[in-house]
Amino acid sequence: MDNKNEILFAVREAKRALGEGADFRVADALDILVGIAPFLDKDAVVKMKCRNCDNYAPASFPLSHDFFVVDNSEHCHARDVSIKNLTALKLAGCNEFSRQEQEKMAVLGNAIMEEELRPAFVERKLYDRCKFASYSVAFRLQSVPGSVCIEFGHKTDAGFACCDIQIYIVNRLDPGFGAENSKKIADALKNGPAMLVKASQQTRRQLDIDYLLEWIAKKRKMDIVYL
Repeated sequence: MDNKNEILFAVREAKRALGEGADFRVADALDILVGIAPFLDKDAVVKMKCRNCDNYAPASFPLSHDFFVVDNSEHCHARDVSIKNLTALKLAGCNEFSRQEQEKMAVLGNAIMEEELRPAFVERKLYDRCKFASYSVAFRLQSVPGSVCIEFGHKTDAGFACCDIQIYIVNRLDPGFGAENSKKIADALKNGPAMLVKASQQTRRQLDIDYLLEWIAKKRKMDIVYL
């Protein structure tokens, strides 16, 4: 069966099996699904559902603690399997979907940004080497399954310009930080969520932030890893 018609076929089979005796609300729901099903191929289900789920990862380590070899296929942590090995029906019918951890991480990241970082940078300036100018420091929070990222930058007419410093708050190990860093992150995660700092030493010295980050990590009871 082709991927495009997998869900449509299943819904039609359900309608046929239920017959005319189905509750009218069930019949209405199945009619709606028949109309939607042709647009719900596997890629659509992954985009709408999986990529917003706590269990989603853009890739996976193929073997436990094998940080050097990464399977580039999308991965489901709940089932511990590559998404390419799951059918559209398995994905569409999955009842393990949750955004609870993602929302908790976003709350934690926002608290760190508003309660610790923003007050500490009220009077500090960020130097933009491209424009040879200094700007007031601004922050932006990005949230993805498994982590949040606090980006440092400054406001522009176009919106927001990032600089070369990001703070990641992670609660699990996903590929993307390299083999050497992944080993350090795995150790840091043994005590709960960890803070990862991605920044050049020059920028860290310019902003004089290492002591501040160490204080935040201690206050939030997180281990800190410099990438």
